[in-house]
Amino acid sequence: MEKRISKIVKAGIVLAFGLGVTNVMAVDACKDEMGHSGSGHSVNGNQTGSIQGTSWGFEQWSAGGSNSMKYYDNGTFEASWNNNQDYLARVGFRYGDNGSGVDHTTKHYTVDYKYTKSGTAQYGYIGVYGWTVNPQVEYYIVDDWFSRPSEAYIGAKRGEITVDGDTYTIHAYLRQQEASKTGTSTFLQIFSVRQNARQCGHIDISAHFKKWDELFTGQQAQLSGSKGGGSATLKFGRPTEVMLMTEAGGGATGSVDYTYFNMSENGDASEVSSTPTTGNTDTGNSNTGNTGNTGNTGNTGNTDWGNMFGGGGNTDWSSMFGGDGNTDWGNMFGGDGNTDWGNMGGETGNQGNASIGGNDDGKTAIQGSMKLNNASRTFRVFDLKGHFLGEIELARGVSASEALMTRFHKAGVYMIKSGSFTQRVSVK
Repeated sequence: MEKRISKIVKAGIVLAFGLGVTNVMAVDACKDEMGHSGSGHSVNGNQTGSIQGTSWGFEQWSAGGSNSMKYYDNGTFEASWNNNQDYLARVGFRYGDNGSGVDHTTKHYTVDYKYTKSGTAQYGYIGVYGWTVNPQVEYYIVDDWFSRPSEAYIGAKRGEITVDGDTYTIHAYLRQQEASKTGTSTFLQIFSVRQNARQCGHIDISAHFKKWDELFTGQQAQLSGSKGGGSATLKFGRPTEVMLMTEAGGGATGSVDYTYFNMSENGDASEVSSTPTTGNTDTGNSNTGNTGNTGNTGNTGNTDWGNMFGGGGNTDWSSMFGGDGNTDWGNMFGGDGNTDWGNMGGETGNQGNASIGGNDDGKTAIQGSMKLNNASRTFRVFDLKGHFLGEIELARGVSASEALMTRFHKAGVYMIKSGSFTQRVSVK
């Protein structure tokens, strides 16, 4: 109960500041507008590469038929294909096909996306995709499809995870002497398949990685496979790529258009439950961004925050916990005036020392003195019209305004985003 109250109190504080000062808000890809921004770059044939000004890359791969792909400077992309036996278009993190991969336990991968699709395919997976080494694994987190994945192609159910508003079933399958990143080889495939398809939302990618690590610990198992099946070692390896992807095959013809894309290596974790989600899911427009809205938990949607703890509707926030009306927000929980707001609830966001009180001129709500107390973090940068400008790496001890001035050499007001954290920063 104490933990729940702490979360509710924190939500109230975030709401209060969001309305009055800091403009902190959760990302909701289903509602937020992004669209294609910057230059469009056409991809010809089977090709990989980097998206300039970002930490992301792209890849297009096909077997037969005709196809086209175009990505934009902000990571959004579109693709079309005709009479393809197998086609893949994807954007995200690429660490080198022939490298040693990355330790996924040191990162927290998330993606927010929105897209539309058309066409038909014998099979098709839409969601997160990639490969690992040591061992070699091809993996999928499937949020949507052209035809629902069958166990004949993904293997029997091995477990499940409930996260991001729905339950995903987990499967393993053996590809035997098939095309892979290392040529023709036999390798394991791992799938998480969402019960109810959707075309927008948030995926906590690392939640699936963690669950796969728990389920697949190196044990031997008999699996169905592309050439009759056989014995395989069940283990998830070191990712060489983590990408948002569309795959379609079996004489497939169609198109996709991703108008919202934001993938992070330092995203915020979603709540993972062992209880399957129930209720009426809109498979076309499931609004994952509103799942678990703490501000409305257990109420009618119009909770008077002033009355929430027994106040009279005009509760003085600074006095809410017994203050004198002039309580220093930094000291509200017994701090020393330099409370690390990013760590207030025990979270890993670490937006420490954000200047919340405003500048001395009373005109600008946010100072640019936000600094990280721990490891560096990558932020995407937008102007106030929502146009993507690039990225900054906010290293420990460097303020957001310093990083922005170094990167863009121009004063002004910027919006920085990382995962579900968003803040406006003034640069002078």
